[in-house]
Amino acid sequence: MSQPGHDAQREMEQRALRNVRGLLDKIESHEAHEDRAVKKTVFTVVAGVVVLVVVVGVAMLLASGKKQSTRTLTLPPPANAPK
Repeated sequence: MSQPGHDAQREMEQRALRNVRGLLDKIESHEAHEDRAVKKTVFTVVAGVVVLVVVVGVAMLLASGKKQSTRTLTLPPPANAPK
C-alpha cells in the first residue's frame, strides 16, 4: 500500500500537469486565433490591391478608348505686332 505523503505528492503532480496542459491549450488557441487574424489581414490587403489594379486598368482602358479629334486653329497675328 502507498504512503499518505506519496499520494498527496502524486495528486499535486497531477494537478500541476493538468494546469500546465490547460495553459498550453490556452496558448495554442491564442496562437491559432492570431494566425487566422494574420491570414485574414493578408487576404484583405491582397484583395484590396487586386481591386485597385482592376479599377485603375479599367479607367486607363476607358480613357484611351475615347479618342478626341484634334483640330488646328490658325490665329491671326496681333494687331499691334511689329513688322
